[in-house]
Amino acid sequence: MKYDLQGSTMQLLNMELSEGEQVTAESGRLVFMSDNVKMETTASGGLWKSIKRKFAGESFFLVTFSPKGGSGLIGFGSEFPGKIIPLEMKEGQEIIAQKDAFMVAEKSVTFDATWTRKLGAGILGGEGLILIKLQGQGTAFMNVGGEVSELKLKAGEKIRVDTGNLAFFDSSMQYSVERVKGIKNMIWGGEGLFLATMTGPGRVWVQSMPVAELAGKLAEYLPGSRGGSMAAGAIIGGMLAKR
Repeated sequence: MKYDLQGSTMQLLNMELSEGEQVTAESGRLVFMSDNVKMETTASGGLWKSIKRKFAGESFFLVTFSPKGGSGLIGFGSEFPGKIIPLEMKEGQEIIAQKDAFMVAEKSVTFDATWTRKLGAGILGGEGLILIKLQGQGTAFMNVGGEVSELKLKAGEKIRVDTGNLAFFDSSMQYSVERVKGIKNMIWGGEGLFLATMTGPGRVWVQSMPVAELAGKLAEYLPGSRGGSMAAGAIIGGMLAKR
């Protein structure tokens, strides 16, 4: 498999597959494909795994793409402004990710949903009780909001992350959610009441603009909201002034 990434904010992933190679993607991510590429939509992994994926915020069905009679081209697009991150998965390695992070992977990489290890972390973490788990050898592509930073932690080393900015991490990491300390920090800090504590060894990827936060900012300018009404009023006023 060959691939390249184009663009900066709404990236496009271009892939060239040889005959016999297959990739599995979230439904709705396809942009284009060669005429000889076969597309098959299935409830991959069976009914129970599909239900878990749905509860995790992913699609019930997954789509498998495979070229016939030679190599084929496939293009996938970002679902929201951000970055597409390629991950070279090794045998026995597992990645835990938030919902909406998975984009596409080689068929050899399995995609499932998993329960958070601690009930409190799932309830307070902001990402729900079910997260996404990737495992197997091959290349996977993740989609995160805004810019991304990869942090490598040594054994016992800790870092605290806003729960919404936590994109994905190695399963070797310990994950817990703790309340922000200090009354003033809780009330006026503007960072929410809880932070995720990640303990190494392992890698953790953090995103600068979670899609939920982006949606909240855009909602302020939509009709019906105070900010949206002001923006709409300014547009209408400008149009009238030109008449």
